[in-house]
Amino acid sequence: MSFRENMERLQAIVDEFETASPDIEASLGLFEEGVGIIRASREYLENARRKVTMLSEDGLTEKDDEDERD
Repeated sequence: MSFRENMERLQAIVDEFETASPDIEASLGLFEEGVGIIRASREYLENARRKVTMLSEDGLTEKDDEDERD
């Protein structure tokens, strides 16, 4: 699932807890699913942060090199 789909599913889980009051078995299943979505989303965001950092550092390095040549 995409990041957006994960967030939508997580919201649906929260909504279900708030409105449906699921039984204990269903609650545990929803909780487990939610934790999995949160872990996957954190990993996605961490990878995105690393990529942005890497691209930013590369961009700054290239710009710094150009400035030194001028």
